[in-house]
Amino acid sequence: MSGKIALEVQGSIGWLRFLDEPHLNPMNLSFVQEVTATLSETRGRDDIKVLLVGGGDCFSAGGDLIGMKEQVEGGTRSTYRFLQAVDDCIMALYEFPKPTIAVVRGPAVGGGMGIALATDMILAGRSAKFGQVFINVAAAPDSGSSWLLPRRVGMMRAKELIYTGRIFDAEEALALGLVLEVHEDDKLIARAEELAGTIARKPAFATGFAKQILHRAEASSFADAIELEGTTQSLIMQSSDFHEALAAFSEKRKPVFLDN
Repeated sequence: MSGKIALEVQGSIGWLRFLDEPHLNPMNLSFVQEVTATLSETRGRDDIKVLLVGGGDCFSAGGDLIGMKEQVEGGTRSTYRFLQAVDDCIMALYEFPKPTIAVVRGPAVGGGMGIALATDMILAGRSAKFGQVFINVAAAPDSGSSWLLPRRVGMMRAKELIYTGRIFDAEEALALGLVLEVHEDDKLIARAEELAGTIARKPAFATGFAKQILHRAEASSFADAIELEGTTQSLIMQSSDFHEALAAFSEKRKPVFLDN
């Protein structure tokens, strides 16, 4: 590993930090492979209840065009393998079993915007910049953007952003529904950790299932979603945390969840 990312754990909150800020955290092969490997190693850790992603002065400026040149010049097979590595990274983040929050300051464009979109929610600083810049280098969307972006902002707006490749700021991202909140840069980390802490204090067993339901419902019919809710809920209601919630309600006290 080249040390382009780091995992830090603060209590029940994990931080997936990007460390190559002098180069704007480019998504080259080593970067995406490190992210994928770290997420794979982390997904089964019970001590991490919420994962924060980013948090530095720069999120990611997307694909490393200089490094990508070597992959492209290697031919179709080399190019395809690189893009598969990018896809593995995005899928590992999207399918991470715990809630994930992108914490964005500076650029999150191209594939970097894809990383942010693969999280459950995005918090942005005033300095954040977003953009589907693929068209500006004669490319089409990748990093999951063609699927993830329309689900955040609607198909018509997604097409406008993709076709123009324009850069837009945090306030517009908030108005579009792309980000959850916008804060001053120096207050962003504290707010992200506050939100993560709120989520982390909820029963992780139920939170994990809630994420599964939402992801599967997004790609299914209403009838399938209703059926999945019933199946999942019947399982969750047998957990000790649910029985503790019932007891606490009847005894007029706060529940003590044990995540089982």
